[in-house]
Amino acid sequence: MAVAAVMAGGCRKLLNVPSQQDQLSAATVYSSDADAEEAMTGLYIEVMTSQRTLLNGGMSLYGGLSSDELVNTGPNPLIEPFVTNTLTADNIDCSTLYSTAYNVIFSANSLMAGLSASGGVSAAVRTGLRGEAEVVRALEYFSLVNLYGGVPLVTGIDFSVTAGLPRDSVAGVYAQIEADLQDAASVLSTAYLSTAEYPGARTRPNSLAAMALLARVWLYRGQWALAEREADTVIASGMYQLEPGLDSVFSAGSREAIWQLQPVNGALETGDAEEFVPGPGFRPAYALTGEWLAAVEPGDQRRVAWVDSMSEGPAVYYYPYKYQFTALSSVDTQYNMVMRLAEVMLIRAEARAQQGEIAGAQADLNAVRARAGLAPTTAGDMAGLLAAILHERQVEFVAEWGHRWLDLKRTGLADAVLGSEKPGWVGTDTLYPIPAGELTANPGLVQNPGYE
Repeated sequence: MAVAAVMAGGCRKLLNVPSQQDQLSAATVYSSDADAEEAMTGLYIEVMTSQRTLLNGGMSLYGGLSSDELVNTGPNPLIEPFVTNTLTADNIDCSTLYSTAYNVIFSANSLMAGLSASGGVSAAVRTGLRGEAEVVRALEYFSLVNLYGGVPLVTGIDFSVTAGLPRDSVAGVYAQIEADLQDAASVLSTAYLSTAEYPGARTRPNSLAAMALLARVWLYRGQWALAEREADTVIASGMYQLEPGLDSVFSAGSREAIWQLQPVNGALETGDAEEFVPGPGFRPAYALTGEWLAAVEPGDQRRVAWVDSMSEGPAVYYYPYKYQFTALSSVDTQYNMVMRLAEVMLIRAEARAQQGEIAGAQADLNAVRARAGLAPTTAGDMAGLLAAILHERQVEFVAEWGHRWLDLKRTGLADAVLGSEKPGWVGTDTLYPIPAGELTANPGLVQNPGYE
């Protein structure tokens, strides 16, 4: 039904969009490679069809508000609790993030079940599409576990079983993420499946995209050697390079892109642009905080290329401008960036610093700084480098996938940083509440501390 709704609303950008009779269901057994490919297309449409889902603007917006990146410029009772970290289990936006993630997870599970049961799909297509679905599922679970903590681990399609699943542990969710990405990396090719609009498009994850996401996972898990190893493989492939011009980083043909998601909605290009870029004469709904603006070093070109402003009386609002277009043209100009080379380089820098590889960590950090027009880092020991890398991530990934919010939590700095910036902050604010509707539907779920 989700796919049909998107098509009715003007979805036009992905090729081979499945018709209603070809839609994916739990009982689908694909009769051909073409049927299976259309089902995979339907999964990507579902990921990108709605605004403020985890994978289409939600992580960037809510993560930025929950951390010290963004503020809400107007009264909105649903949004302000993210800024003040006063969420409740009844918050509709928080509930939507949770439920839409599980919709996509169920669709990925259904696709994999259909592939497994099908005798009409070639072995190569079956394993390749399974790998892609695993990457999508892993990204959803990575977002969920970092926002909500341990969550129900749904890997099947039997609703009578999945509806009553309890929350799994954080370690258990990560184990599934790691297994999905390792299998995907082993079965996917390094080649990208391209589109008619952009023959070199990187909108279908390849094996290196799975490795890049796995490098992020190992970093979050404190597995420094494994994070460095995966990042090494991605960087050494030679398939990616930092875009010398900051305006080109998020373009549809970006050479920095490891994995992007192609827009499908006829009304906008990316959820991030729709959220952050105001219409002519309008105040932006969300503005960058004074803390973020003060963190940017003099001469940093990201402050010029990735930030815009508008004045309203004496007030000046600065807002994220990485994604600069909100209306679709005949050819998309920007795609939703999931993984890019700059992140992998900073992952390797941090992993190297944690292992005492000072020179290597400096080299990766300095490459990102040089692209921004900055001098090499002066940090020369482990503690100084880790602080410098965290600062670089704060500026490089502003309003991008909630990196700042997740970085403060995984490094144990949320209380120190946000406790001094946000009145009323308490340590349990690092997790969002499990939605009230989920608790009612599944009495086996337990609420996060601080929201009981």
